[in-house]
Amino acid sequence: MAIDVVDKKRFLTWLITHEYFVQREVSWILNYLVTHETILSRVVFVEAAKATPRGICVKSSTVSDQSIALHLDGQVFVDSDQIFHEIRFNWQKPLYLECIFPESWNNDFYLAVLEDNPYHKWNDSLDLEMVNKVNHYLKQEEIDLQIQGLYRQIDEALEEGDQATFLALTNQVKALLEQKEVLQ
Repeated sequence: MAIDVVDKKRFLTWLITHEYFVQREVSWILNYLVTHETILSRVVFVEAAKATPRGICVKSSTVSDQSIALHLDGQVFVDSDQIFHEIRFNWQKPLYLECIFPESWNNDFYLAVLEDNPYHKWNDSLDLEMVNKVNHYLKQEEIDLQIQGLYRQIDEALEEGDQATFLALTNQVKALLEQKEVLQ
């Protein structure tokens, strides 16, 4: 999904004016991006920029003493001059930018430009305990849906006076309730 350059400018302008960076060069680099639409059109705002082939991580001073880091094919550069020249000389390449600041998930400007990182999927980093909890929940929901469907069929069997179907469906409900109890 291509994010409009206007939205990217709006966010970066907000970031520059509302967050403080330990290195003032970070603001200069971000201003450079704002004033160069061709480069900014190739900037993709993501999380986990270090997983990308060419990513920059920018952190506000409330989060870290290290304001900026360039991750380039597995190497890390923290010199702002090097980072600036990398941006300027390789403007035609995609640049993945991660911005870390307090309350980022509550910032509408940030959320408007944030995209999925094609090199690092958020759901690949879920821990096993969380995956098990989700699977457990989904299994319980599946059983609940099956029971609800069987209750409707039981009601129909009662209305039709079909005792054999009623007994068979009741046994299925009992088995599912036992299965649900084991899961809890």
